[in-house]
Amino acid sequence: KIALLVGNNRYQHHPNLMAPVTDVFELSRLLEQLDFQVVSLLDLNKAEMVTAVSRFLQLLGKGVYAIFYYAGHGYEHLGRNYMVPIDAPQPYAPENCISVQRILQKMQQQQTALNLILLDTCRKWYNPECALSQVQPLEPWGNTVYGYATSEDAEAYELQDGEFSSGIFMKYLKKHILQEKKVTHMLEDVLEDIGRDPLVTGKQVMEIKHTLKEARSLTDPI
Repeated sequence: KIALLVGNNRYQHHPNLMAPVTDVFELSRLLEQLDFQVVSLLDLNKAEMVTAVSRFLQLLGKGVYAIFYYAGHGYEHLGRNYMVPIDAPQPYAPENCISVQRILQKMQQQQTALNLILLDTCRKWYNPECALSQVQPLEPWGNTVYGYATSEDAEAYELQDGEFSSGIFMKYLKKHILQEKKVTHMLEDVLEDIGRDPLVTGKQVMEIKHTLKEARSLTDPI
């Protein structure tokens, strides 16, 4: 069980965020309770993100449960999701950002038992003139789960409570993540809780996509 958590707060050319530093810390604590080996990294530029991901991929192999979590600025372009490193210039462009789908494709190549991608980022459609990054279709191995903090062309919100800040997504994810149930069912509980939160009604609703053919739970002993 291996997890890479990345939180980008302090941007050079974009507004700073508050929640990712707290959210990465909270999630790492919970995943360690589930016996995940966790690497948590904050405020990475593009070169650092590329290096972190390549090292993470080297740790994956057959039968591994792999989690990749990202909190920070991001956007969606023609169905592809991009994470924004702290040194990305204005405006966003794929060549300055990191393709989530490309990471997932490489995770699959390691023949993992579970790939869980948690994207705590906005998914506003952006920059339709830009070329897409090259991505091959995923192999139909039935091992992949996406948990998006928000739906297509929508924003993901932060909560500020005094000095404490948290993303709406993490507020409810940490409530359910230790449950002994199929990971997709656990995420459905998170989705329903976010849907009942009056602060984000009509503004943020979680989205889940998956091809998980077996009842894999984050609590499974490995």
